Amino acid sequence: MSSIVNRQVSHALSWLLMVTMFGMAACALPGCSLGVMFGKMFFGDPKIKCQFRSATGVDLTKGEDSILIACSAPHSILSRFPGIPIDLVDRMSRHLKTRNVKIISADDVATWFDDHGEWGDFSELAEKFKADYVMHFEMESFSCDVPDSANLQQGKVQGKITMLDTTKPSEPTVAFERAFSVSYPDYPVPKENKSEQLFRESFLDKISVSLAQILYDHRASETVN
Repeated sequence: MSSIVNRQVSHALSWLLMVTMFGMAACALPGCSLGVMFGKMFFGDPKIKCQFRSATGVDLTKGEDSILIACSAPHSILSRFPGIPIDLVDRMSRHLKTRNVKIISADDVATWFDDHGEWGDFSELAEKFKADYVMHFEMESFSCDVPDSANLQQGKVQGKITMLDTTKPSEPTVAFERAFSVSYPDYPVPKENKSEQLFRESFLDKISVSLAQILYDHRASETVN
C-alpha cells in the first residue's frame, strides 16, 4: 500500500513540477501570450476592475451616471492629424455604448468646443450637458513613423488622462490622473504590409479601446494595453 501511495505522490509532484516549469517558460515569451492561455486554463478568464471604478466606486456600466469625453492635442499634432481628437472621442463613445455606459454625444461636445474655442476648466461644459464625470485625454505626442526609416511604421502615443467628478460643476474634483502611452504593434512593421491609412485606423482603434477600458470592468483576455 505504501508503495502505491508513494507512486501517487511522486506522480503528483512530477505533474506540479511540469506545470510550474511550463508556466515559467510561457511567461518568458514575448507578450506572455502562452502565459495568458496557461492562466485561463487553470484560473479561468477573470474580470479586471477598471481604474475608474477602483478610484470612485462607481460602475458606469449600470448606465446611471453620465460621462463626457474630451480630447486635446498640441498644434504640432493637429497640423498633421487635424481630426485625431474628434476621431478618438467618437470611437471611444461608440465602444463604450456597447458596454451600456451613458455617454454625452461626441457630436454635441465637438459643436460646443467649436463655438467656445477652448475647454476651460470643464465646469461650464459639464453644466451644459449635465455630465456627472469628465474624462480628458490630453495628448502630448502622436506618431506612426519610425525615426530614420522610411519603410517602417509603428504607432506611438503619449499623454495624460484626468478624470473629473463634475457632480458639483462649480467645483469639479479630480477622481484620478495617470500617464497614458500605447505602442502599436510592439515592433515596427514594413509599410508594404498595410497602407499608412489602414495602419493609422488600426492604431486609433487600439488607442480608443485602451482608453475606454479605463471606464469599465473587462476580462483579462480583452486587455489591449
